[in-house]
Amino acid sequence: MKKQIFIVIGVAALLVTALAVTAQVLVSPQENVRQGNSLVGSWDVVVTVRNCETGGAIFSFPAMATYNQGGTMDESDLGAPGLTRLHGHGVWSRGRGRDYSASFRWLNFNPDRSFAGTNVLRSAVRLSYDGNSYTSTDTTELHIDGNIIPIACGTQSATRFE
Repeated sequence: MKKQIFIVIGVAALLVTALAVTAQVLVSPQENVRQGNSLVGSWDVVVTVRNCETGGAIFSFPAMATYNQGGTMDESDLGAPGLTRLHGHGVWSRGRGRDYSASFRWLNFNPDRSFAGTNVLRSAVRLSYDGNSYTSTDTTELHIDGNIIPIACGTQSATRFE
């Protein structure tokens, strides 16, 4: 009888130890994300539209970006004057070290609600050493009636939303 109790206690201790080790392995990737070792998370962004030839700033505006595990992303901002735009959806991938690439698309509408085409923004992103900010260099294309027209250059500076 005592032997069976010791066996049950031993098996229970073994299961608790296995559960603790498994939980630690499963939690570790989340800890890395929270510590900023990845782009995964939500970001407060300042977008600066620039002259493509000179690099001079034209105007800036705030935006929000969320990079999801698995390589998808969401973006929102007010957009350019005179157009109404929808929320941006896209993809991102990790390059080497702290470098990433991201692309997202949004739909544009004229004030009369007629479709005005889509925009695609392509970014080369550099995550800071501490993982709490990033900068990017961007290009934007207008896609309308099957034509692709490069329309803007820009930069982003972002801080992690916590």
